[in-house]
Amino acid sequence: MRPVTPTPLLLLVLTFCVAVPAMSARQDTGADPAVQRVIDDYIGLYRKDTLEKWKALFLPGFTASYTNDDGSVTTRNLEEFYERQRGAFASGEVSETLHNVRIHRAGRLAHVFADFRFTSRGTTRPGQLMLLLVEERGQPRIAALVFTYHLAAAP
Repeated sequence: MRPVTPTPLLLLVLTFCVAVPAMSARQDTGADPAVQRVIDDYIGLYRKDTLEKWKALFLPGFTASYTNDDGSVTTRNLEEFYERQRGAFASGEVSETLHNVRIHRAGRLAHVFADFRFTSRGTTRPGQLMLLLVEERGQPRIAALVFTYHLAAAP
């Protein structure tokens, strides 16, 4: 049996195979352009003047669930969730940024997990969210959103 001498191509393949898991663990935001566009619009359209376009990212049967201070969970349908967002914008400037975004797509389904910072009336709160997307007629749309501000303290 002869020893294998690494060629430039073999070194490139080995480097890629070693680098891919590390990149996936850090941030997988460019893995699926169609899902990434929805995420970009989720943040980019989240403004008072484009909130109606933002609403179109969600399926009609969409639900949003989130944790409360007392440990309970509240769930809202699309209209309830949208009206709450409209009310927030009516009372002042609101913004949200996503960080450490991880996207996983399997066929016509995708989920996104991210840290976020939500700012309203000068107060910023960190949280985590998960979006579930379903492809409808070739376009990923948001079926559900789950989020929390109630993060466990680091040990």
